[in-house]
Amino acid sequence: MLIEIEKIDQGVVVNVKPSRIDMAISRTFKEELSAQLKEKPAYFIINLKETEYVDSSALGTLVSIQREVKAYGGKVCLTNLSQSLETLMKLSKLDAMFKICSSVSEALKS
Repeated sequence: MLIEIEKIDQGVVVNVKPSRIDMAISRTFKEELSAQLKEKPAYFIINLKETEYVDSSALGTLVSIQREVKAYGGKVCLTNLSQSLETLMKLSKLDAMFKICSSVSEALKS
């Protein structure tokens, strides 16, 4: 498994395990994330603490998950982004699409 799930009040925290998410594992990553949406959690927090690199396929997965969660009225928050991931989100202008928090506890408060 590429992710580890923690259930919280009305949602889930998804702890992403790989340090790199690229084309080789992106499909599995998307399938594992999508499986968590069956119960339509109100909060979907994606903790990227251990992840240093994502490619365009991984970004596409995150955008797809964001759209799916938003469609049913839920909220997505990305947490613990490395400096390089924060820069990537800004350069790709995805920081405007996602709520980005410095920690899971901050995401739970927002």
